[in-house]
Amino acid sequence: MGRQLALSEALLACLSETRRPALRWYLASQPALVVGNSQKPGIADLAVCRERGVTVLRRTSGGAAVLVDATAVNMEVALPAGHPLATSDVVRAYEWIGELWAEALRSLGIAKARAIPVEEVRAIPPLAADDPLRLACFGTLSPWEVVVGKRKLVGLCQVRRRPGTLYQAGVYLQLDPKALGELLDLNNNRRKTLGTRLHNAALGLDQAATHTITADAVIAAVEATLTARLGVRLDPSDWTPHEREEAQRIERERFLPFN
Repeated sequence: MGRQLALSEALLACLSETRRPALRWYLASQPALVVGNSQKPGIADLAVCRERGVTVLRRTSGGAAVLVDATAVNMEVALPAGHPLATSDVVRAYEWIGELWAEALRSLGIAKARAIPVEEVRAIPPLAADDPLRLACFGTLSPWEVVVGKRKLVGLCQVRRRPGTLYQAGVYLQLDPKALGELLDLNNNRRKTLGTRLHNAALGLDQAATHTITADAVIAAVEATLTARLGVRLDPSDWTPHEREEAQRIERERFLPFN
């Protein structure tokens, strides 16, 4: 996971050189607990994470903790500075990618998938300061994330640098609402509360659909929707030598595991 986080940063940093939009998909070979930039590593129970073979890392984007495991399908789109989809309105900039994902998931049979608009998110009452749901990335909603009802299905985040913008999206093939709490440094009551609250706040594709949806199906649907909506052509590409070099350096300097 540290390598993937470093590759993401390298992809963004090298946009000033490549000047080309890029799309990348990631599937985890080993589980990792990734905490938000503003969260302290101490929110994780490092001993339990070690016992379960879960690496603990901190990403550069904001938000809360997320468990990245074999059921998580992650996508990112890197856009060079000045690209029309990377608008200066940070919130509005999510609209196109949220709508794209919602349409793609509807094509897979999830008829109620929708990108939740700004006004609807702002009308949601804020969580109490001590609500453990605040610790979970999938516990809260941001504008244009994809929901079924009021439960988050696709989480979004973005990283902005001088070379451009990196959009990241994640969806679970199956979401275990208890799994995250078991890795956090919580007492039993707060752990149970988090599991219950997360079950009501988020869901995976297994709950959203009436049939099994694979990672390959998600990738194919999103790419087909992307090309149809935006009129772009997707060409296979490898990492550039500079991106690989940057990723190696960034991983050593910024993404070593806490455990």
